[in-house]
Amino acid sequence: MNTLHCGPALVTLPMPVLVVVEDVGWWRGEDGSHLGQPYRNRFPRSHCPDDYRALARLGRGLGMRVPVGMVLGEWDRDNILAEVPGATWQGQGWDNQGNVGPHLDQAAACLRDSGRWLELACHGLCHEFWQQGAMSRSEFHDEEGRLRDEAVVRRHLAAFDDLLRGNGLPSAPRLFLPPALNHGFGARQSMQRLLADFGYRFVVTRFARMRCQMPPQTPWCAWEHGVRLLERGLAPVAWHEVAAAPSWDFSGPVLPLHWGNLLHPEPQKNGAVVDAWVEMLLRETRGPERLLVPDLQACWDQCVVWSLGSLTDQGGKVVVDLRRAWEVPGFSGSFSLKVSAQGGSGAGPGLGPCRVIPLRCRGAEVTVDIVGAMAGSGGPGQRQADSPWREKGNF
Repeated sequence: MNTLHCGPALVTLPMPVLVVVEDVGWWRGEDGSHLGQPYRNRFPRSHCPDDYRALARLGRGLGMRVPVGMVLGEWDRDNILAEVPGATWQGQGWDNQGNVGPHLDQAAACLRDSGRWLELACHGLCHEFWQQGAMSRSEFHDEEGRLRDEAVVRRHLAAFDDLLRGNGLPSAPRLFLPPALNHGFGARQSMQRLLADFGYRFVVTRFARMRCQMPPQTPWCAWEHGVRLLERGLAPVAWHEVAAAPSWDFSGPVLPLHWGNLLHPEPQKNGAVVDAWVEMLLRETRGPERLLVPDLQACWDQCVVWSLGSLTDQGGKVVVDLRRAWEVPGFSGSFSLKVSAQGGSGAGPGLGPCRVIPLRCRGAEVTVDIVGAMAGSGGPGQRQADSPWREKGNF
């Protein structure tokens, strides 16, 4: 149970909310699929450094390190992809000099300077795969979720790292976003095993689209070869919708957006598009049921407890059962509760404003004195990392 009435308070294990943005990194906006080229963003103009500043504005507005799925083929300054099988439609004749210019350095500087608000993730080289000039979906798996040749996949992952370093971008990403949601799970030839070899620790994708040789361990979280998979859900707006109006049903922990959804045909108006999404997310997460999380690890931890933990009332105190949570790889023991005083107004019918209780636990359960916490001088939202009770599983 994720909601509990405890004395004068409503206590919840809120669902985490993390924004993930895909298809970042293209410089040309047009959809080239009719020519055997990538779909890109189907955007009405070329991209520019202001489009990266818009992403930083999103993260800063939400107080979140937003994962951005990078497609780095058009960042290739030295045409190294000519030697990577299946990476481009031009094969060994690959020439990317038309996309090289000062804008690369400007965008790279923005991404480096915005490391607090943006986490670079791998979304591929050019998103698709080419054989003898013919495009097929997608880069790492075919449309049936079958992994492409392991040696070729390794070449693509290595080339992605090379392009990061060649552009002075933060290397060693920990998150992989499967292009076109084509992915596999549980097979003898496992993408998760290859990702682990390259230092990746997370995958965000739709479980229903995976080619599963074994079922995911839970509906929201799965794991294989030390790599953690988080359910992505459906995008609320089409991948090619430009300057999309904010709308989402909060059907899961991840809000998947595409770069063009957050951008305006006139770059100076990007901020208004981003701010509308920020305002909606801040408004819709004020109540007891949802929690904006600061980063990917926090989303994983909160999702594990939200989906596998439970609350019980024990004499006016709340006990959080974490036994199933500790069975999940990568769970750190950190998560948050939300507490609302009943009978007030502001967060919903009959509820006062919500406060967040951050917890860091080591045991199979944690006991929280809700009444005492609400009466404390710091209030239930105050972090008490040095509390002697914390190590004993109490708050």
